[in-house]
Amino acid sequence: MANKKKDFDVKATNRGVRVKVGKSRAKTIKYTSTVFIAIAVFVLAVVLAVLILRFVFPEYWKRFIAIFYPPNTTEKADGDLAVHFLDVGQGDCIIIQLPDGKNAIIDAGGDAKNTTNERCEDRIISNINELKIKTFDYMILTHTDADHVDYMDTVLEEYDVLNIYRPAFNSKSEKAVGVNPQYGTVQTVTYDNFVTAVKQEQQEIGAKVEFNIGKKEIVGKGYRFDIYGVEEKWYLKDVVGDEEKIDAKEKNKVSPMVLLTYNAEKDVRKIMFTGDAEGKGGNNGESLFLENYNDNIDIDLLKVGHHGSSSSASDEFLKRLDPEYAVISVGVENNHGHPNQNCLDRLANYADGRGQYGVQVYMTKVYGDIVVRVNKQGDMSFKTDINTAA
Repeated sequence: MANKKKDFDVKATNRGVRVKVGKSRAKTIKYTSTVFIAIAVFVLAVVLAVLILRFVFPEYWKRFIAIFYPPNTTEKADGDLAVHFLDVGQGDCIIIQLPDGKNAIIDAGGDAKNTTNERCEDRIISNINELKIKTFDYMILTHTDADHVDYMDTVLEEYDVLNIYRPAFNSKSEKAVGVNPQYGTVQTVTYDNFVTAVKQEQQEIGAKVEFNIGKKEIVGKGYRFDIYGVEEKWYLKDVVGDEEKIDAKEKNKVSPMVLLTYNAEKDVRKIMFTGDAEGKGGNNGESLFLENYNDNIDIDLLKVGHHGSSSSASDEFLKRLDPEYAVISVGVENNHGHPNQNCLDRLANYADGRGQYGVQVYMTKVYGDIVVRVNKQGDMSFKTDINTAA
């Protein structure tokens, strides 16, 4: 039998065992050493790059980490507040997760002209499901326009709603049976669908319903809502007309000012929701609030009325509320020229008595969904779908 070639020889000597390595074995050892050194250099380079990215360029580090570990936008810590301004195009839908585990929704309308071209009804329902909401403790419809009421009936059909605050205007079906004949009637199909769904919710689970007339309060653990409704006269058909005779401004005027106060452990935060209210020259919803309520309010965030129309966020209104931030829910494309430059200029040029200059504005048509969070220490933060410099 032929002898196989060995890569090494072993010889016994008077000094012990001597191993003589062959040429092929030596090449293998040299190759292994080279690979080991290359791996070590690569690992060192990666560690160095991570350290530089982490400490020298922290913003890029956050973006890099977010690729593999996207921030959880659906869960909130117990006791925190989360307000979701959904990107529903030219419309409003606001979902509020309260610190005691309860939930609220203000309006649910819109159109497909949002940043994703997704159907707004689907967008609203998918957001609610992602937030794992089964029950809304509070529902507020600010007024009867389709871009605010369109999908309220869907929410009522899909989820339990315990307390509902609605406009006092009659729907077509209510007028037909003689409900509140003193109030004007809004004949739109979307509003009638909402009213029908409300009636069904009353029958099925005993939902409580109140009109947005006068001031109402909702008090929870660590928070409260103050709902500043209009006087009853602004619903009377003898004052505003009936059916097609009711002017669009009269329908928007009744939007209540809804103030949410969150009493955090170290600070108090206040957010004002305004529906489609405007100042003088518009529907005067803001003016009615200023005239009828003298509450001294210093808010942190203003949801600008009527998608930033020319008369929204009037100088008088801003002076009374003194906001630091503003959110405008507005479509990527709309036929109304919203937000109007006059409104944006007022927000940008607003100066309070403490030397603060300008209100920082977030718009859904720029940022997509906007989530405002306030933790138990009172720290307020903003999370948006689209990362754009504020």
